[in-house]
Amino acid sequence: MFCIPIIARDTEKALEKIDRANPFADMLEIRLDMMDSFDLHQIIQASQKPTLVTYRSEKEGGRGSADPKSLTDYLMIAIHEGADLVDVELSLPQKWRDKIFNAKGGSGIVISTHRDNDTPSQDDLEKILKDSIDTGAHIVKIVTKAETYEDNLRVLQLIPTAHAMGVKIIAFSMGPRGRISRIFSHLMGSYLTFVSLEEGEESAAGQIPINEMKKILEMLSS
Repeated sequence: MFCIPIIARDTEKALEKIDRANPFADMLEIRLDMMDSFDLHQIIQASQKPTLVTYRSEKEGGRGSADPKSLTDYLMIAIHEGADLVDVELSLPQKWRDKIFNAKGGSGIVISTHRDNDTPSQDDLEKILKDSIDTGAHIVKIVTKAETYEDNLRVLQLIPTAHAMGVKIIAFSMGPRGRISRIFSHLMGSYLTFVSLEEGEESAAGQIPINEMKKILEMLSS
């Protein structure tokens, strides 16, 4: 499944990009941390595809500087407005995570961990996986930065491990050396793969434009 992040400064620009992305995406990620202002009612209603609402904190590689209460309020609004999924960082204090989990309504929860500076050891990755599963979230997301090509292998190994436990997972590496993991995560059954609408619209380093990703997958399957 291809998820296209919507990168925009305000609601008007977001609506324009949603209109362009609707024909290509299986899901749209609304990156609130990259917006100066937003109307989630308009944005979610405009999407013809399922929506994942994310507010990525600075400490996890995003641009969000909101305090935990404000971040939680944003995700609660997304739930109220009918977002299909909301992204909750595992590092968010338990008090606020519990508030979101208890009010999730019809929205699924992605429990996420982002290491934008390195890739932990296999033991550390498996502990993150276990801690994430223990939250009871619907989907686990673990993303690291690949400093070597071997780093990709450790992260990708989480996919069959999670599947063996009956857990849905999104796992890949960021950065130039992590691009290959974005391709293989899709082939290995990651719940979804993030692809940009076009070059220059990436929400994270190493993201591949959707047209390019489709060509690569077609080549590999031929």
